[in-house]
Amino acid sequence: MRTLSVPVETTESAQGRSRPAWASAGGAVVGLSALIHLALCWLLRGFTTDDAWISVRYAENLAAGYGFVWNPGGPRVEGASNPLLVAVEALVSAAGWSAPGAARVLGVAGGLACVVLVYVMGRPVVGEYAARIASLLTACSAPFALWAVGGLETLLVALAVTVGTLEVARPDGGRLWRAAAVLAVLPWLRPEGIAVAAALVAFGEARGVFRAATRRRALFRVAVLGGVPVCSQIVLEVVRLGIYGHLLPNSVLYKSGAGEGWTVLAKFLDQAWLPSALAAVGALLMTGRGRLLAVPPLVYVAGSIGTLDSANAYSRFFQPVWPLVALLAAVVVGRVASSIPRGGGRVGAAVLGAAAGAVLLVLPPGDVRSVHDMQERYMDCRVGARESALAWLRTTPGDTSFAISDAGLVPARAEGRPVVDDFFLNEPLIQKTGRLSPGQRAELVHRRSPDVLVLASRDARRFVGAYPTEQAIYEHPAMSDYFLAHVARGRGAGCHYNLMVFAR
Repeated sequence: MRTLSVPVETTESAQGRSRPAWASAGGAVVGLSALIHLALCWLLRGFTTDDAWISVRYAENLAAGYGFVWNPGGPRVEGASNPLLVAVEALVSAAGWSAPGAARVLGVAGGLACVVLVYVMGRPVVGEYAARIASLLTACSAPFALWAVGGLETLLVALAVTVGTLEVARPDGGRLWRAAAVLAVLPWLRPEGIAVAAALVAFGEARGVFRAATRRRALFRVAVLGGVPVCSQIVLEVVRLGIYGHLLPNSVLYKSGAGEGWTVLAKFLDQAWLPSALAAVGALLMTGRGRLLAVPPLVYVAGSIGTLDSANAYSRFFQPVWPLVALLAAVVVGRVASSIPRGGGRVGAAVLGAAAGAVLLVLPPGDVRSVHDMQERYMDCRVGARESALAWLRTTPGDTSFAISDAGLVPARAEGRPVVDDFFLNEPLIQKTGRLSPGQRAELVHRRSPDVLVLASRDARRFVGAYPTEQAIYEHPAMSDYFLAHVARGRGAGCHYNLMVFAR
């Protein structure tokens, strides 16, 4: 089966072909790409997303012996949708180390592995020069580095998607059990993981099933590639049912179908329109099993329709497929390089690859400066307000209960104080009710009678709800029982995120 390889190296000696990858020019490109990724991670190291602290709270409660709960002594609830990361963080926390620090280290390591494996595993699929370019493009994405240090499972998912896809996209179909094992990890990292595995099996093996000459082999591949991830998903569901009594994490009920059409996809295309356009062309140029590189991106495109745009700064939703997008875009860059007159292909590929990487680094809105400025604004404005509210809460008695919408950093570091999540994402209730309207949420929050209400306001002088739910809580008749006790202002010019703390 033929695969696209651009440009073909016809002049390389047998001795050169036998050299290890790391002794070649490709190894030098990968080394440079790894340094770029690490440099970007270092530059953006101040960023940790609020949602990462949700996983940390569950992990630390588990490590402390409270069980799979949001509040110590409360009911079991699955507000986090990354059970494998929560388990790792719990082990780290039990050992006395930093759970969020461990998640960030794993994220950076996952990104670094993507940069390396895009080249190492990509060569049999797209060719030597396209693989080199793809490694550089993967590393030069500032949003990719941002989510490496963000504290979530994003780049671990990217690693599993990249390795699993590149394995099955090999001309010979790849090492079957290795691919199946990697794909089996996906459901434990993100709810959509099984959909990616199923799509790769369907698109990769369907043709063989319908041909008599290849049917037996294809059916065996389907049984392994599909069966192992499905068994992994079944095990996860048995565990989930046994612990929580349900089959879907709260995030799936909360976010699916709650968004507006193409919002998530539009944000990604706005920030990565050029590589996305090149990737679309690259998908058309690929032949044979190499076309499977386009399958996971298409799964994520379909999954983005109508999904709530939550915790999605710089398109976190699409970061798991960024290395595959980079590979497909690199195919086009490599094809252009191969059209350079004889003898200039290698130089052309190097120049075009470097230029493509430079474009990613400097082209707004996904360029390094824009992403760096965003993370500084986020940490100064939003995290600054949360730290101020947290400092006030720590002056209250240890059993003070409070309600908050951005239920990440503040609950995780509130020293055991019971928390009501205004959105009820971290409450078992929505497993029975499904999504709730802002008015319903406001009514339920006030029924819980928390001692303190922490509401986000766009104005520090008067309350202007940052979310419809918070506005409904503020306008509820029971709000008359509370008085304004503290205003936690975000830092920085142009910050419109403030936390108004209302106490009884």
